[in-house]
Amino acid sequence: MTDERKIAKEIDSNINYIKELLGVGETFDIIFREYRVGRKRAASFSINGMTNDVLLSNVLEELTAYNQEELAIHTLQKLLYSRTTHSQAKLVENMNDAVTSLLSGELLFFVDGETQVMVIDARAYPTRAPAESNIEKVTRGSRDSFVETIVFNTALIRRRLRDPKLRFEIIKVGTRSQCDIAVCYIKDITNPELVETVKNRLNNINIDGVPMAEKAIEEYIVGGSKWNPLPKVRYTERPDAAAVHLLEGHVCIIVDTSPNIMILPTTFWHHVQHVEEFHQNVVIGSYLRFVRLAGIMLSLALPPLWLATVLNRHLLPESLAFLGPRDPGIIPLGLQFLLAEFGIELVRMATVHVPTAQSTALGFIGAFMLGDFATRVGLFGNEIIFYTAVAAVGAFATPSMEFAMAMRLFRAILIVLVMFLKLPGFIIGLVAIFFLLLKTRSFGIPYLWPAIPFNFSAMKDALFRLPIPNKILRPAVLKPQDYDRLNSGGVEKEDTKNNNDEDK
Repeated sequence: MTDERKIAKEIDSNINYIKELLGVGETFDIIFREYRVGRKRAASFSINGMTNDVLLSNVLEELTAYNQEELAIHTLQKLLYSRTTHSQAKLVENMNDAVTSLLSGELLFFVDGETQVMVIDARAYPTRAPAESNIEKVTRGSRDSFVETIVFNTALIRRRLRDPKLRFEIIKVGTRSQCDIAVCYIKDITNPELVETVKNRLNNINIDGVPMAEKAIEEYIVGGSKWNPLPKVRYTERPDAAAVHLLEGHVCIIVDTSPNIMILPTTFWHHVQHVEEFHQNVVIGSYLRFVRLAGIMLSLALPPLWLATVLNRHLLPESLAFLGPRDPGIIPLGLQFLLAEFGIELVRMATVHVPTAQSTALGFIGAFMLGDFATRVGLFGNEIIFYTAVAAVGAFATPSMEFAMAMRLFRAILIVLVMFLKLPGFIIGLVAIFFLLLKTRSFGIPYLWPAIPFNFSAMKDALFRLPIPNKILRPAVLKPQDYDRLNSGGVEKEDTKNNNDEDK
């Protein structure tokens, strides 16, 4: 199959080509059917399970009910413009495009003597209804979330942004998978250079397929070191979160078969904020944000800091002399932390993999093994369990799972450094993490912005949950075409008002 192959006039040539290419007769799910349209032969190809049979039956009934005298010339054009009642139908001249449409779930309708084929979009993908996200739950707010079907996801965003400038540009990735990817942005807000960069990187993906969907796409387009554990994009299952970022000037990438929408570019602050904050009072939302930030910092630094102070008791003031076990046991404290981290990760992974009915029981087993029995047999100290538990809670409180995993890795590295270098190792590790944060960029955006480089207005918005009426400026680092949210579309509205006044 090549791009130059055209639709042949002889219908048998087209039928034989598609049958041989797709293995009709070998694979059961390709449906082939022949018809009579007037005095001409016609044929259709579709995929079982990906089309709406009732809709297609109605359309095909209309197509084949023509008088033969009316179909002498320009048969397909007459069928398309006079008989095809379905709104999503078009004529295609290229066989490669036609086969791609067929494999996407559309129906091909050939007529003998015509150098075009009618493509009818009557797809009915297997799908689930939008339900509450399991990852981004809120006490108040909408309960719908993205699903695995791309057209459902674009509709969920369009429902919240009825903006004529909202764009969903389709790009196909994978020479064999032909995966549909929608680049979503608001045309008169988003920086056009950012949009072009994203589209160029998507078009430059050269691989046979991307069955792992959004994660495989991320690794192709983010750029920079692939060994940097810090996430450079944010994932969300919530349409309202995607809509908010689109209004700020971000780009969203929707990958068919995935319920996770990719938001880019992102900074450190995007990964530590949660939708729940915006469904609470301003003061309560700011309080929740501070608690979450404190939990994330404690998750990273508390176990290695405690270990560093215990291993350097001579540096402790008398008021903190109680820290550390009197009898550390036969296993070094640092190794106890690493074993506890390993146990928690093992329980977490097992909880994800087992059926839901068994996850609660597995959690109890893990708690007893890592808590009660482990301390009784002397494997772990009580303080080790306590600080490891605090770190685990802080990690689970992190909204971004990818960022939480990076913090877990950094914590383990800090513990190893403290084991060998004690307090200097802790300081060296923190400085190294800071420089990694400082060096990381997401599509050219500094990861620590607006802290570094400093932007006072944006920093207030990052630290505090500001009132929505006060958020009138879009993030300057995104270089949006329209900075002011109050006057967005104001020129067009004013022109419309003046025109209406003139009409009066």
